[in-house]
Amino acid sequence: MRAIMKSRGMAVGFALLATAAMSGCSANGTPSSTGPSDGQTTLPATSAATSPPAGTPASASAGTPSATPATAGGVRHLAISTAVRGELTAAFVAHKGISPSDVAGIYPGSVYYAYDPATNTYWAVAQFESSSTAPVGVLVSFQDGGNFGLFRRVGEARWQVRVKISPPACTEPQFFPRAVLMAWSLPTSTPVPTTTNSFHC
Repeated sequence: MRAIMKSRGMAVGFALLATAAMSGCSANGTPSSTGPSDGQTTLPATSAATSPPAGTPASASAGTPSATPATAGGVRHLAISTAVRGELTAAFVAHKGISPSDVAGIYPGSVYYAYDPATNTYWAVAQFESSSTAPVGVLVSFQDGGNFGLFRRVGEARWQVRVKISPPACTEPQFFPRAVLMAWSLPTSTPVPTTTNSFHC
């Protein structure tokens, strides 16, 4: 009887030792989830979005569009407003001596507009579309580049207008400064006649 009790006591003792040993392993052998292990670096959640480099404008980091960069000559390619479109159309109509009703509007994508701060001068070019009620004389005058207007305005003065008669590649380099054409990414010189073309400016 004593032998049985002694055996049970030893079994209970072994069981307690085994439980204590397992508790120690789980406490020291498993890495804690509340902190980094040796050799690791945990970045805070806010560092996932990287900051812009030093010197970056606030507007650029916020995703807002920046101003159109100036060319080497300081000329800026500008977005044209509805009001300026109206001014160009009125100046073109007056220069041609036609009725405003003879012009349907400006062809989409044909307008270029720029400002040269060095001379306080605005430059523009636009192609106009005749209306369906325009007389035959107006339709004829719109042929061969006659529906293109080249514009120049110093400060708040009136627009000065020239109408194209020859191909655009000939008249634009003669009318617009090189820096303006560069701002518009247009050819800055007249083409040289070759065997494949017959340009004569």
